[in-house]
Amino acid sequence: MFYKILFLFIAALLIQFPCYADLHKASIVSTVDATKAAQRHNNLGTLYLKDRDLFAAIKEYRIAIAINPDSQTTAVYFNNLGKVYLILGEIQKRNNLPLQGWDDFSIMAKISFEEAITKDCMKLEYYQNLIKAYELTGETNSKKEFFLSNRDKNPFNVIPAAIILKKQGQEQSANMLLDDFVSENPDIIISKDLKKLIKMKEGDL
Repeated sequence: MFYKILFLFIAALLIQFPCYADLHKASIVSTVDATKAAQRHNNLGTLYLKDRDLFAAIKEYRIAIAINPDSQTTAVYFNNLGKVYLILGEIQKRNNLPLQGWDDFSIMAKISFEEAITKDCMKLEYYQNLIKAYELTGETNSKKEFFLSNRDKNPFNVIPAAIILKKQGQEQSANMLLDDFVSENPDIIISKDLKKLIKMKEGDL
């Protein structure tokens, strides 16, 4: 009789507390969609950027990158992050704020845009933003020479070199570079973005 009462008591407990239920029948929490989660954080970052809450925007863009670190879409997140760093870098330069390396936002902008181009090398905006970062860091001419001397290692080095040349008023040299790029790489499908570059003049950049 004692065991019968004990059995009924345990059975009642199992019914009352579902944590004792059969684990095979327990509901499984759905996995997080990294792509959608990253996009949500990117969108939040963009909202913060519109409100000029720059450090909140940085946080959201960095979360988006951390969630989805290795896809073509990640280039968008790096570019957005770089744009915020670029704003902060311009503020630093305009106000002659002291830099200590780790807080040089111009350098952080440059790194972000370089990462964006690594993920997607066909977006003209990424290259244009990168050149803006070079202007802040004072590397424009040295980078131009680097890109020109390393065309064989990476044909896409022509693109930032051409943008710099156009900004410096050397439009003919820039267009010759771009024409050579197209003729030497017939298998590369040129995006509409990059086709625009060939027709752009100094004032359009």
